[in-house]
Amino acid sequence: MRDDGSGVVKVTAVLDPEAVKSAEAEGGKLEDRVRLGDLAQSGWTVAPWARAKDGSATLTLTKPFASPEQATAILQEINGTAGPLQDMKVSRSKGLLSTKYSVSGSIDLAKLGTGITADQPLVQSLTAQGVDVAALDKTLVAGARDAVSVKVVAELPDGTTVVAGKAGKVTPVDASSSVRDSAKVGLLVLAVVLVGAAIAVLLWPTRRRAHAPARRRPGNGPVGGPVSGSGPPGDAPPTRRGTPPGS
Repeated sequence: MRDDGSGVVKVTAVLDPEAVKSAEAEGGKLEDRVRLGDLAQSGWTVAPWARAKDGSATLTLTKPFASPEQATAILQEINGTAGPLQDMKVSRSKGLLSTKYSVSGSIDLAKLGTGITADQPLVQSLTAQGVDVAALDKTLVAGARDAVSVKVVAELPDGTTVVAGKAGKVTPVDASSSVRDSAKVGLLVLAVVLVGAAIAVLLWPTRRRAHAPARRRPGNGPVGGPVSGSGPPGDAPPTRRGTPPGS
């Protein structure tokens, strides 16, 4: 999954050499025996079978999704009603300063099923050919318990988690990663700085008034002191030279 919640679901199916030989029994070809046409019609991109030197073969399927909800629906589509991926959910949640991505669910290898009996067109086709569908399903389930392995790889922004299922058990899948939104963090820091600066500007005039010295008028005492021309108590008012007292 990418940062915006879109991504790709990829399914890699690997057949060991014995499985390939069984599929190609009596001169058949793997490419003809395994039907893939309906996958392409459902929006899957199907890569050609890749054969290894040991006789095994790998098939890779991919399907894009635009949101976590679509990814969850695709996983349900893969699993069907009897698959080993139980309650799988893909999510993306945005927080104040970060975004969390997660994949949760479980790999259930304790009660594997083939899903054959739920595919009515397949049941009708096999029955028309005289195949005992119930017996076939039972045989395939018994073999799958020992032969099938499942691994979930969750590639999320800022982290990849690999969970391998255990035979006969239920293995929880709990993958998550959290990506910090640098832009939001920067904006928050800027907002804090601006608020602090605004408070400082508002308080500055008040602090200046509180610490300013008393102002003095020219030739007089401090504001609020003795009135102009007054002297210390008991002193006579000044007189002009040469003017008799009382004039």
